[in-house]
Amino acid sequence: MERREKHYTNYFVQSPSSGFHDPESEFQSPSRSDSAPLVLARVDELPRYSENKCVYEDDPKRLMPFRSPDSGWWIALQILWRFLFSFGVAFLVFYIATQPPHPNISLRIGRLNQFLLEEGVDSHGVSTMLLTCNCSTKLIVDNKSNVFGLHLHPPSIKFFFGPLNFAKTQGTKLYASSHESTTFRLYIGTKNQAMYGAGREMEDMLQSKAGLPLILRMTLISDFRVVWNIINPKYHHNVECLLLLSYNEGHNQVTLVREKCRLVS
Repeated sequence: MERREKHYTNYFVQSPSSGFHDPESEFQSPSRSDSAPLVLARVDELPRYSENKCVYEDDPKRLMPFRSPDSGWWIALQILWRFLFSFGVAFLVFYIATQPPHPNISLRIGRLNQFLLEEGVDSHGVSTMLLTCNCSTKLIVDNKSNVFGLHLHPPSIKFFFGPLNFAKTQGTKLYASSHESTTFRLYIGTKNQAMYGAGREMEDMLQSKAGLPLILRMTLISDFRVVWNIINPKYHHNVECLLLLSYNEGHNQVTLVREKCRLVS
């Protein structure tokens, strides 16, 4: 238990001055001395609390405000965050103002250069009808954007007789400049393709007045690359063309009688 120190203070008590006369005291006290003895009083004092002291330092280094060692990184992070936010807002406004419209895609059959069915054998020696054909097409791309060019992924083109896919090809990457209508020439064909039972049916339809119907399908993906591909809107295009072929006895060859192309999606 903490000991409590006792403090002593000396008080000097002096009797009333001789110059002051109390009539009643004179009457009651027949004799009195002019001065009273000194009295030593002992008083216990409560402990005193230490006082706050103000210290003034002359060193200028001590006058600098306190700063956390991580405050520099925090300030840099705040600056970076504000910059990115401002850049994002400016970029969004720019994209909305220059947002490219949906491109228009169309396909036309250029020319049927060759379509020949003849007797032959396949790689296993089986007798069948062999088909050799070559057809050119025109891919027309109308890019209505005034700012961005249109990138075209390699288009896929396939030839069908009913459900039978007898010819297919994969094109190359293409590019359509902004605010322009661009035409690309694409080719599809096959050589000595074994047709088996379908070959004989195609031959009979070519000789008939109804003609031979074929379907050409093209699948294409295009996109706009806005500011380093940050925003990359993509478009899927599916075009289907119906071709009607007939045998021209006068020229001894197959000719394209009619064509009709439409955008499926």
